[in-house]
Amino acid sequence: MTDFSNSMLSLAIILSSMFAIVGVMYGLLKYRDATVKLPVDREQLARIPAYGLQQQIQDLQMDLIGSMLMGAMIVSLPFAVSSLKAHITVGQFPLISVTTGLMGLAYCGFKTWKNFSKLTKLRLGHTAEIATANELIGLQALGYQVFHDVQADGFNIDHLVVGKNGVFAIETKGRHKRNKDLLQTNGNSPSSGKKGYQVFYKDGRLNFPSWTETKPIEQAERQAKWVSQWLTKATGSPVAAIPVLVFPGWYVTCQSKPPFPIVNHKQLVGTIPTLRTQALTQQQVEQIIYQVAQRCMSKSEVGNENFHPSSLTLE
Repeated sequence: MTDFSNSMLSLAIILSSMFAIVGVMYGLLKYRDATVKLPVDREQLARIPAYGLQQQIQDLQMDLIGSMLMGAMIVSLPFAVSSLKAHITVGQFPLISVTTGLMGLAYCGFKTWKNFSKLTKLRLGHTAEIATANELIGLQALGYQVFHDVQADGFNIDHLVVGKNGVFAIETKGRHKRNKDLLQTNGNSPSSGKKGYQVFYKDGRLNFPSWTETKPIEQAERQAKWVSQWLTKATGSPVAAIPVLVFPGWYVTCQSKPPFPIVNHKQLVGTIPTLRTQALTQQQVEQIIYQVAQRCMSKSEVGNENFHPSSLTLE
């Protein structure tokens, strides 16, 4: 082989590793887009404070990482090409280097798949919580206080709403809409007149078009109980927080009476004001708001030094 051919082959071998990882990412993206979609359109959501700046910061962070990787590649590429060219010329490659390279490439491909799967779930959860938070703005206009991402004992409360008719612990669950379910709603075709992407509650189970769940119901109840116990101790007055389970973007119905509200995010403003769970005085509302606000800022209950969340029973 000519010197030029050896150089081109060396460069191709080096770049093939990068293209292999890019190929894995491209395949995962194509598969995701072909099988599922987000429950709500991110572009249709109202912008949160500093949303534009957040996007610019993320873009610049990616640019910085790209610049660092590009710098490392520019410096090391000539040496790597020269080394590979020398091995190609003599027609012999160190077995340990080849084995290590292939094992490293396989590991990077596996990590890409794992991180992509995690990123897909985080993207889904983030979109669902933003959709719910957008709708909760309407409750603030009705006099409710709304808190987001309240840190508890090893978990978090997605949204906590406080008003004169009670305290509501809102658990948001993002679920992808599977493209294969587009033409069916729990076994029904669109010609039946029913809405697509429907989830219905029946006898303690959440029934989606292709699967069923029970854990979100248990989680919402458990977290509301934790909020009740914490606020009762923190304020010195009985507080009975009510769980609310939200599935943004899904058409939610109930075929049997649910233990608490299970709704679409668009139903929150119309549902919560109608619930008469606990009549709170203005003083109780202010006490609860103070405790929640302090916890959001410091993760500790001000004015209740002896209270520790781990002492609560969550059964």
